[in-house]
Amino acid sequence: MTAPDTSIGIVLASFAEPPDRFAITYQHGGWTYRELLKHIHRAARAPHGHGIGRGDALALATGADPTTFALRFAANVLGCATTVLYDDLASPVLADMLRYVEPAAVIVDPAHDPDRVFAAIEQAPAAAVWALGEYPSTVNVADAIDTEPAQPTDIQAQPEDLSSIRLTDGSTGIPKGIPQNSAPPAYFDPNYLKGWNHTQLICTAIGHLGDQLAEVVVTAGGRVVLQHEASNPAQVLDAIEPEQITFIWMQPAMLHQILDDPALATTDTSSLRSMTITGGPSTPERIVQALDRFGPIITQGYGAYETGQITLLTPPEHQRRELLTSVGRPVPGVQVSIATGLMTGCYKQPDHTVEAMHEGWYHTGDLGFLDTEGYLSVVGRSKDTIVDVHETVHPAHVEKVRHRHLRIQQAAVFGITNGHDRDEKIAAAIVPTPPHRLHVDEVADWVRTELRSAYTPEVVLLLDHMPTTGSNKPDRIMLRQLATESTTNQSPAPDTSPSDSMSPTRNPNSTKITHHARR
Repeated sequence: MTAPDTSIGIVLASFAEPPDRFAITYQHGGWTYRELLKHIHRAARAPHGHGIGRGDALALATGADPTTFALRFAANVLGCATTVLYDDLASPVLADMLRYVEPAAVIVDPAHDPDRVFAAIEQAPAAAVWALGEYPSTVNVADAIDTEPAQPTDIQAQPEDLSSIRLTDGSTGIPKGIPQNSAPPAYFDPNYLKGWNHTQLICTAIGHLGDQLAEVVVTAGGRVVLQHEASNPAQVLDAIEPEQITFIWMQPAMLHQILDDPALATTDTSSLRSMTITGGPSTPERIVQALDRFGPIITQGYGAYETGQITLLTPPEHQRRELLTSVGRPVPGVQVSIATGLMTGCYKQPDHTVEAMHEGWYHTGDLGFLDTEGYLSVVGRSKDTIVDVHETVHPAHVEKVRHRHLRIQQAAVFGITNGHDRDEKIAAAIVPTPPHRLHVDEVADWVRTELRSAYTPEVVLLLDHMPTTGSNKPDRIMLRQLATESTTNQSPAPDTSPSDSMSPTRNPNSTKITHHARR
């Protein structure tokens, strides 16, 4: 089973070292490293018996469950790639993903929202559909896995074989796939792994950066704690003390929700040794609040699926408050002029590859600047830039100002275009900090005071929850649709405060949309 020239070979060899320690715990119990290895070898034999082999791709819609990890590693043993279908994405989006990846099989957990996934499969029929249990018109692959022997299997993967196809957030259109091959990544160096023997809480959907970091944690001999309901601040706080969590990765939106949760005041978080915050904009004020509450354990950074980590702002650097507007300095091995590329290209999208890669450099599409010490500040994305009639506006600039408002928990700024002369208007989606209520004029006046009238939004959406993509970033496509509808209808809601608890990701009619003319 040894294959030291592949990442899966290194992973499985590491699992044999602490066999009786828990590798993964979840709501129904846990698996030791010995048990995880047995599940991997059994799961590798079952697909092989159904004609799945080297070069194939498997799509996993199995949620936050240890079986998801076993299936991913098992597929890599066979030389197969996996793509994880994000939780809570609508069926049409999942169907687009399936058409794009063209997996040899889709594996579904019948206990994990199967109707949504099977509705997607009806739109994009898969070569094979397997279920982890009994489900109509599927192969019960769980029974097949349980009957297979648990002895080690030979690793079929070669370094050039794909191990995963990670789908980008899709905030600007249909996601594109970023392929990763089976060659060992730099972070599997033994000296690097020594610092990752953590107890990690995965509080985001499987498929995000959190589960990629989890692969590093278990390879280092640590423990991963899975949460059944992703992006739930209350569950995060409930888990830290009893599980003695030492490491959490989260996006700024969740950090803000946790900081605003009254339960934080009585939660023992002393076990935490590291919190990494990436994936979107926060503000110096919020980061200072986190430092005051959790101590000097915060790391921020900037990166991309295509490249991996680009910059880091380390915990000691957070003590220099003037650096909190930056995303840190380039990590070793990365040079930033625009950014250096580490990927081979976009999966089955040569046009995107040509657009993103040029003479060995990866073009992120982000806008920013380097200071004299080499610290990078990111001010927005070139594709998201709003060409307003007054001036060019970078959404991230306005979002940071909004996040300084004590009664604003989340904010997303974007441009919408009218149907007549195609001029862009500034629009903003706002989620108030519970239990506060906001009025559209208060939102507009705050920006006008902090910046100036040219940055004041003409359309404001007051939301109960921010609609998000599968990677938990603001869904700007849906937000533009809602904002455009509001300007077309020209009928402000009589009550401009949130009224129900339904997420607009599931029901756009739950939003309260208001229109504001800039003055």
